[in-house]
Amino acid sequence: MALGASDATGVGALPLTEGYVYLISRELGRRIPGEVLINLGVPGARIDLIKEQVRVAKQLGTKANLVTLWTGVNDLVHGDDPRAFREDLRFLLHTVRDSISKTIVVANLPDLTQLPHFRTAPNPSVTLDRVKAYNRAIEEEAAAVGASLVNLFVQPVREDLIFDIDGFHPNDAGHRELARLFLAVILPRLGLR
Repeated sequence: MALGASDATGVGALPLTEGYVYLISRELGRRIPGEVLINLGVPGARIDLIKEQVRVAKQLGTKANLVTLWTGVNDLVHGDDPRAFREDLRFLLHTVRDSISKTIVVANLPDLTQLPHFRTAPNPSVTLDRVKAYNRAIEEEAAAVGASLVNLFVQPVREDLIFDIDGFHPNDAGHRELARLFLAVILPRLGLR
């Protein structure tokens, strides 16, 4: 099960099915026959919507071998308080762990201040201090439920991995790199190599 926003739906990849979630799914399907992707990514989603999706998935009795989550970018860009984000993330991750999957892989945020979009059109909500505050929340809450972390913050922001049209989303190469980084964490977590 994939949780996230536009990135999870493949925005920036052509076609969308070349997005990182689909690339991960294809690789896992190659290694684990019968695996099925449940992609709950929604463009523009913030933590409150993702939390609601998880609540509904729990209500429906959804179970998954793996849940991936990349969230926080839209919340940060919209100026949402990192403390409120942390509370929602805590609830979301505990619900996933207790009701949907014990195997959770969460990505933190890259340095959004280095994206071309924010270098050409600065947003007062997008500061390095806020990115670090969100990442503290993501890292600490992920650790609290035993989730594995994909550390995007330590990766350099490379323009050749970013969609030219918006300077924000990953392009095909960016989605391939995201899939590679996620799989480097997912495969050992699932006992695969």
